[in-house]
Amino acid sequence: MDTQPLTTDTIARSVWAVPSLARSADGSLNRQENEKIIRHIEQGGISTLLYGGNAIFYHLTLREYRTALEIISEVAAEQTLVIPAVGPAYGTMMDQADVLKDFQFPTVMVLPQRDVISSSGIATGVRKLSEKLGKPIVLYLKFDGVMSAEDAASLVNDGLISAIKYAVVRDDYTKDSYLSALTKKIDTKLILSGLGDQPAIVHMQDFGLSGFTTGCGCVFPKLSIDLLHAIQGGDWDQAETLREKFLPLEELRDSLGPISILHRATELAGIAQTGPITPLLSEPEGSIQERIAAAIKQIQASI
Repeated sequence: MDTQPLTTDTIARSVWAVPSLARSADGSLNRQENEKIIRHIEQGGISTLLYGGNAIFYHLTLREYRTALEIISEVAAEQTLVIPAVGPAYGTMMDQADVLKDFQFPTVMVLPQRDVISSSGIATGVRKLSEKLGKPIVLYLKFDGVMSAEDAASLVNDGLISAIKYAVVRDDYTKDSYLSALTKKIDTKLILSGLGDQPAIVHMQDFGLSGFTTGCGCVFPKLSIDLLHAIQGGDWDQAETLREKFLPLEELRDSLGPISILHRATELAGIAQTGPITPLLSEPEGSIQERIAAAIKQIQASI
């Protein structure tokens, strides 16, 4: 994997794929099936992998955490940037930091939390985590105003942030006072749209963000890369055409659960056997899986 520190060029060179984490039938992490997922994404042209929500890093045991880090760091291609998540609880992330010291990941992402926190408290936690790891952190802003623009900018100005994943859901993505406040204080080259392919155009065109993360792009990586290139090239009509191709699967994820739908879609698309989904999440019922399979076929027919 790529172990060089992140730069703004690194951030923008690829969509950030957020893949599922495959398990065997007994629930253990499966190296072979995870390698299939990674190869599929890499072969589609994506060179950044972010292991967070879709991989359900929230619920890994500390032993599983080490195993997951071993798999994703050893299987990824030499030029692939791999970013694991930590947290979201402070004690969890600090224990995980001890494990991370045995690996060469250039950065990690703190999973978002909105309970039992404060803006300055998050900033303090990120500072202590960065100090312990000796490297900057990816900040994940998922909830409106959970961290003030001033506190986020302070972390950036002190060199403690490698990138910011911005993922606050809006009814109208063109109107976002929180994102506007952040972009006034922080270089937009450090901020990615963190909600998949759907709001990527607005976030990059209207707010100047540097790139975007993708879930559905883990199933259709070339389509996601083509979308990034269209946006970067200012070909907005082509970008919109590509964005719409994702809708059959994206709409299922939005309405029925982004993590569980992607987990099963990865298997139904024939990419890898992803195995059972981790509690505290649940398996989509049979009728939903039929809808997932139909959505995959619809997208395949359009590309």
